[in-house]
Amino acid sequence: MSFYQKYRPKKIKELDLVAVRDSLASTLKSGKISHAYLFVGPRGSGKTSTARILAQIVNCENNQDKKDNLEEPCGKCDSCLSLIGGSSVDVIEIDAASSGLVDDIRDLREKVRLAPVQLPKKVYIIDEVHMVSTAGFNALLKTLEEPPKHAIFILCTTEAQKVPETIMSRCARVNFTKATDKEIIGSLMKAVKGEKLDIDEDALREIADATDGSFREGHKLLEQLAAYGKTIDAGLVLEVLGIAGRVTIKKLLEAAIKRDTGKIVKIFEEMEKGGIKAQVLASSLLSEVKILLEDSLERGSLVKDELKLIDELIEATDKIKVSPLPLLPLEIALLTLAIDESGGATSPKVEAPAQPKEKTKEIINVNTESTITGENETDKSNVVVQNYDGPLVSIDRIKTEWMDFLNVMSTSCGSLAGMLRLVSPVDFKGKSLTLSVTSRFQQDMLERDVKKKLIEEQMAKIWGPMTFKCVLGEKEPVRTAPELQDLNVLPVNDEETEDKGIVSAAEKIFGS
Repeated sequence: MSFYQKYRPKKIKELDLVAVRDSLASTLKSGKISHAYLFVGPRGSGKTSTARILAQIVNCENNQDKKDNLEEPCGKCDSCLSLIGGSSVDVIEIDAASSGLVDDIRDLREKVRLAPVQLPKKVYIIDEVHMVSTAGFNALLKTLEEPPKHAIFILCTTEAQKVPETIMSRCARVNFTKATDKEIIGSLMKAVKGEKLDIDEDALREIADATDGSFREGHKLLEQLAAYGKTIDAGLVLEVLGIAGRVTIKKLLEAAIKRDTGKIVKIFEEMEKGGIKAQVLASSLLSEVKILLEDSLERGSLVKDELKLIDELIEATDKIKVSPLPLLPLEIALLTLAIDESGGATSPKVEAPAQPKEKTKEIINVNTESTITGENETDKSNVVVQNYDGPLVSIDRIKTEWMDFLNVMSTSCGSLAGMLRLVSPVDFKGKSLTLSVTSRFQQDMLERDVKKKLIEEQMAKIWGPMTFKCVLGEKEPVRTAPELQDLNVLPVNDEETEDKGIVSAAEKIFGS
């Protein structure tokens, strides 16, 4: 038996959600049990467990003929024992997700008129009631309007907005919310004590953070960890569940706000090696940013960074499922904030790999744009330090040095270098490099402003100022004519011949 089933609440006072526990405790004291309840709340919040407890309360022999001060189920009478053992035919649980058709509801309506077989009350627990069809709701409505005295309905749903108002108005509503960390930990402690586990407080807190307010999810995670032994610490939790700790989350956000791109990249590289789950990380980041936002509002501070981070993270979360690198959208979201308005970053610059000594006799300042266009004016923004004393850059040279470029990228942005390994340079004309990509997702990611600036910065260190664009193609075209192999390797002063060679090569690649 799973932990969640083994340690699920058996009485109202054992319910883990404080608000629900207090509400139903008041109901017991007053003795006013409604003929129909609507339990609304997220999955794993205890709706079905509470419905079963309520079914025991109304059928327990200790509560018969009582009008107030109802007691908790005794667990010893024939009624309680039949319900605990699941042998009673008078408590019917229906999964509307698979039995929501009108015929099923009409069958229920006909049978509900029949008196209970064993128990004083007949209880219908309908789970996922929002899945009932429109015709099914219409059939159920009549029964809820004029219910037999021996019948009680408990409707459970995660999506109250899909339940018709006519149905909701005839039910007493009980709201189940996402559990707090304290409530999750309190629920987990029942299993910890029952299984005699040795677990520290930090580990319990990490589990609670990863559950998204679900008691069932918390017990599932604890059961998974218990398979590794009786001793559980925070390190084991992070390793087994593939989640990032609070300290790491705070370091990431601090680096983004301080515009430290290098630190962001380094942390994400460590997360990739550790197998961190992107969806869990996204949820943790959003939760932490929400706390930062609320703290800033309380202090009266500016919240521009927090609002931008929230927008970027929500957008990135949508792309996780379609990204070949699940953590990449989240990395882009943080780098978007970390890059300042001018496109610069505070992380240290990474130099290109040194060329062999015979090719690095001296450092030469080259104004690439002026050389190519023939302009005499010197644009300082285009003057870069080159460690190459041969001809100007060509597509052949870029292809030859492409792996060197990727190695440079990997030292400063490993995940981005990984994506660039999936593309190929296919053409270079003027100052524009054309890259062949295999999917529109790659094209969208690489051409986003933040990533594009980072890539072009690294390109400039090796080949001088340039831009790039992406074209969709299955793979890099292969040239079969041997006489074209060295077509673009031309003297630096023969610009007209070089341009013709590039155009000819592009026509060969893309077709004229």
